[in-house]
Amino acid sequence: MEVYPLGYGRYQRNASISAVGRETAQPEPGSTTTTHVEGFKAGATETYPMVELKISVPRELEVLERVMDAVIWAHHYEEPVIFLREDWASRAAYDPRSDNPNRWWNDGRGLPERLE
Repeated sequence: MEVYPLGYGRYQRNASISAVGRETAQPEPGSTTTTHVEGFKAGATETYPMVELKISVPRELEVLERVMDAVIWAHHYEEPVIFLREDWASRAAYDPRSDNPNRWWNDGRGLPERLE
């Protein structure tokens, strides 16, 4: 958040985080794992928990560079797996008083239960 607020419409700090999954790798000789994990044999498979994080930034190289630098700096891997895609994203005609019956404030169910 220090380099870009991750704004999406009238909301800030927007991100999508997947359920915990697994990622695997086979570190080669001279990798960080074989250097720092005593007894680890190069080529052996290691598996760790992971989540997929999705964020949206504007198509501005300066913003992308700041965000990528911050992610790489903060990530605990020396080489995090980061996929960049250029996608079209939805944008609504924002109206917090919309009478659309499908909106959470009109459908009688309200918001889903908060996780945090």
